Amino acid sequence: MGLTATIMTAHLNDAAEILAFLRASGDDKLLPRPDSDYRSSIEAGIFCLARSEGRLIGVAGAFVLSGSPPVLIEMGSCYVAAEFRGFGLQKLFVRARIAAATALIHQDARILTAITPQNLGSRASVLKAGFEPLTEDSRLLMELCGYCAARPGETSDRLCCCDFFYIPRGRQLDEIEALLDAPTVASGRDNGEQLIVSIDIDALKGAPRARLDALVTAEEPAGRVDAQA
Repeated sequence: MGLTATIMTAHLNDAAEILAFLRASGDDKLLPRPDSDYRSSIEAGIFCLARSEGRLIGVAGAFVLSGSPPVLIEMGSCYVAAEFRGFGLQKLFVRARIAAATALIHQDARILTAITPQNLGSRASVLKAGFEPLTEDSRLLMELCGYCAARPGETSDRLCCCDFFYIPRGRQLDEIEALLDAPTVASGRDNGEQLIVSIDIDALKGAPRARLDALVTAEEPAGRVDAQA
């Protein structure tokens, strides 16, 4: 039998385990963030985790930067245990968080992310999901610089150690539609190993699911091209 995993919505009783998991990772590519941000994300229903046979194998956050229009959501704090890398879990985490933020925060939320240049894995995942470089003013995303020890040197022309990306509306809806159509996917590594991943987040249940269904149905593919312009 192959490996299986479930991506689900985190709840407050998972908070201590999530924080311990991130701290134990020793990954210097994870951007620093106060514990209160994680709890706010969990309370909002937009923090996801993955388990395999009960074991925590990955986490991924989404954080509200601006709750009034235009609503801005930052995706961050994604980490997958080393032995489960190569199955595309990061991309599935991206898909799950897009759906959660859209269904639970605001259907017109603009979703952004900040990635250090050396974090090639996360960069590849967000580009594959349809994110594009953000060229406009990204000062809201820079608010965490106050917590960060990896600031650009005085001789650098960079304002921040990160590159910023956003997902256009059309691609955002494509990711939601893909999740609604196939909440369980089989993903394989180059060596032939397979992981069956079920995405069972709260946004796919009840009223939030109905909102996603209505949103995808209302905005037909032809209209999505216009939304990206």
